[in-house]
Amino acid sequence: MHLKGNTVNGAGRDGGYHLTGNTVNGDGRDGGYYLTGNTGNGDGSHGGYHLTGNTGNGDGSHGGYHLKGNSVNGDGRDGGYHHTGNAVNGDGRDGGYHLGHFFMDYMNKFPEDCVWQIDAATGESETKSSVKSRSIRLAISLRNAGLRPGDVAVVSGRNHLDVHIPFYAAYMNGLPLAGIDPVYKYDEIKFHFETTKPKIVFCEVDNFDDMKRAVTDLELDTKLVTFGDGEHSLAKFLKMYDDHTPEHAFKVATFDTNKVFAWLVSTSGTTGLPKVAAFHHPTIIKILQLYVLLKEKEVQPALNLSSVQWISSYMASLAMITANHIKVQSSAPHTIEHAIDIINKYRPAKSTGSPLLFTGIARHPKPCDMTCFKTIVLTGSSINTETLQLLRSKMRPKAEIWNLFAQTECVGPIFLPCPNGPAGNVGKEIDLVQVQLVDTKTGEVITESNKIGELWSKGPRFAEYYNNPEATARAITPDGWYKTGDLLYRDEDGYYFYVDRMSSAFKIRRYFVMPMEVETVIKTHPDVVEACVVGLPHADDGKRAVAVVQRRVGAAVTEQQIKDLVATNLSVNKHLHGGVIFVDSFPRTVSGKIIRPKVCDMVIRVQSEFICDAPRASNHQMKN
Repeated sequence: MHLKGNTVNGAGRDGGYHLTGNTVNGDGRDGGYYLTGNTGNGDGSHGGYHLTGNTGNGDGSHGGYHLKGNSVNGDGRDGGYHHTGNAVNGDGRDGGYHLGHFFMDYMNKFPEDCVWQIDAATGESETKSSVKSRSIRLAISLRNAGLRPGDVAVVSGRNHLDVHIPFYAAYMNGLPLAGIDPVYKYDEIKFHFETTKPKIVFCEVDNFDDMKRAVTDLELDTKLVTFGDGEHSLAKFLKMYDDHTPEHAFKVATFDTNKVFAWLVSTSGTTGLPKVAAFHHPTIIKILQLYVLLKEKEVQPALNLSSVQWISSYMASLAMITANHIKVQSSAPHTIEHAIDIINKYRPAKSTGSPLLFTGIARHPKPCDMTCFKTIVLTGSSINTETLQLLRSKMRPKAEIWNLFAQTECVGPIFLPCPNGPAGNVGKEIDLVQVQLVDTKTGEVITESNKIGELWSKGPRFAEYYNNPEATARAITPDGWYKTGDLLYRDEDGYYFYVDRMSSAFKIRRYFVMPMEVETVIKTHPDVVEACVVGLPHADDGKRAVAVVQRRVGAAVTEQQIKDLVATNLSVNKHLHGGVIFVDSFPRTVSGKIIRPKVCDMVIRVQSEFICDAPRASNHQMKN
């Protein structure tokens, strides 16, 4: 394997990333991967992203995986990517290669006693051969229970050793897989089931009654299976439907991968009710191939704290296999203290998590040795420069923190992370994803630097919002661009910077205020844990900025100090003329994002209680 250039800051002469050789059998001459080009300047003739060769048998000439076309300037006729053949064993000529094949192919490559997953809460571990065997047994049982390709399977469970077994069985049978947060209650479950209409549900025992009630009220024909013991346990389901077919005789299902979805992933719901993004098998396999390229030479532990309904959990179910990682997770509640204990004991080399989690770990009084980490991937929300520097100071030299700009609908990352680039950047373009910034007023594509526009993307992404054609039509243009709803700008060197969600911005008179800009300033105060800025309706100004702030425990920072901090650093139209509200916590989505509509409702409810500051703010005349 040959690795050349620098993926972070373009330290190679062309800023590129060159990787060749076969990651499975090392036979680079005929079965290798080739990844090259400059991801920063969009040089179409040499800056493309080319991924080819066969990951399974080295037969690159007819069993390969080919990804081509320049996404920056569209010099390919469709400006996108091209996928052909089968990425593992060349049997994809009929378009039927899917995640079930992928799972089995990689499970067959490792020694039987190789540990695959650990539950840090119990100390239990499981080998890959055991995971493979249990997944096959469940896949056989699902078929005997009448499940067929296209039937939706829901999984709602904590991160114990059983939780991903239904994932693998679903992949092998062509069952679209949907994760549900195990803390969901009846109304949330019913809303999800109205969209997905599952044929089988795997859940915790304490969720069974709400699941059963939702199924009954919606008149669904759905089988319910519980993790652990009980009348409807997974063990009893297997006893009822497993016909003891020899595992060597088991074959994964055959189905049309362009019609049967692989994943049904709930969106975060930060601006409204969640939708369910549906993904095809070939799209996910394109992304998984990148993890093959980044495979570790030796097996290393990686920390998976993603809840089962997050797209990072779906990805972890397969990507950690291909990247040569041991999946370390926990069935216990994910507190900061517990996360610190896991890190100290299992010494993971990599992890993906929210800035909120890792900020809490870095600032917690309980010691945490973070020198084990080679890479921490932060996603889901922004992180300020001071906190980033604090995290880096606790990690090993040359360790990297990736501030990943990602969306559920895009199967994760849109840009190549550049941690050594300018502060606050979210990365540069990669040829796998074509992007453009669009003026929100004119609809024209923005070509100049440092101008804010809505990000549109083309590349691996969701096919539709499941059973929601209206939302799909609003999100995807007739020519295939996905409108992300995110505002960004691009500097002269090709680095992209996130500004805010379009739905978060508000107008004060003729000025637009981007809440994230104000929030970033507020969070520089050492006594501030989190901040959310919203627009408070005002008769004369349209809206006025209100900061909702969570203070550090025991901190005494005042409202006036927060207002002065903002006034010192930002222009007058961004000042907190609507006041400051202190809270103990924020309403959040299951992925940890602040739910702005609920914060707005809270601000309006307590508006009458702004006894000291709000009346003065309402009489304050802003200077234009």
